[in-house]
Amino acid sequence: MQVSVYQNEVVIGTAIIEHLDPPMGVAFGPFSPSDRYDRAQHANTIEGDYIDDKGQLLSVHADQHGPLNTASIAIQDWADLGKELTIWFRDGGDFAALFSTHDDYRAYYSQ
Repeated sequence: MQVSVYQNEVVIGTAIIEHLDPPMGVAFGPFSPSDRYDRAQHANTIEGDYIDDKGQLLSVHADQHGPLNTASIAIQDWADLGKELTIWFRDGGDFAALFSTHDDYRAYYSQ
């Protein structure tokens, strides 16, 4: 699933959600910054060092579903390894509805 990451009305990047941690309600994938992205302003972790919780400044919109009901959002920014977006969903939020057909979700809940 592709998502767009916003700060207010400005798109700071996009991500392809590839992986899940179903029992935790977490989804993550590679983040591609836009020209409006500023690692000092938007990244929670830079080169492995925790900077600050920037997730309250950001929102995530799924291209086909609109704004997502998230508990927090984090961007990890590595010069050599790339960037990753992690989304924590609120209990009872969009997680199951969005990911019930995802391989990670089905593998966990079919046990």
